[in-house]
Amino acid sequence: MKQVLTLLSFAFLTAASFAQKQPDLNLTNALVVSHMNNQEDRFSLEVAISEVLADHGIKNAVSLNMLKQGGDPQVLLTDSVTQLLASKGINTMMLVSIRGYDRKFKLSKNKMTLAEDLAVENLFSLYKDEIVSVTLEFHFYRNGVQVYSDLLKIGGISSRDGVMKKVRKKLGKRVNKWK
Repeated sequence: MKQVLTLLSFAFLTAASFAQKQPDLNLTNALVVSHMNNQEDRFSLEVAISEVLADHGIKNAVSLNMLKQGGDPQVLLTDSVTQLLASKGINTMMLVSIRGYDRKFKLSKNKMTLAEDLAVENLFSLYKDEIVSVTLEFHFYRNGVQVYSDLLKIGGISSRDGVMKKVRKKLGKRVNKWK
């Protein structure tokens, strides 16, 4: 009887782990959009991500080229911007935000629409004194539907430049998982 219960428990846990696994992203192109109130942080993060994606052969663009400074990110949902991106061969939108300054975050089970995600405010900055870790959250959208999400945990930071160096290093390894 114990063997049957053990076998059933193992089968249930295995099935549950497969059910929670996300499908492959197969990232080949992206519009990088960072959710930050600070323009300097937003620019730095978008450019760093864009460079890493380009180094891995992924066609990309940054939202800073699509939005005016301080502009409403909902503009990215308009037909004209969507058509412009499609003409450049971009059909994936990558939203990046700071989840917080803790390393224990888990992926959110809550899937938002692209419009809802663009409307969310971000209260965190890229670096804050006396904080040694930061967690970035990535949401990927195609046709307005979230198709993938991921977290990038960065620890051992002591400056804003240190955050950017580690983002480039860790993101380079993570991009291979997204391809």
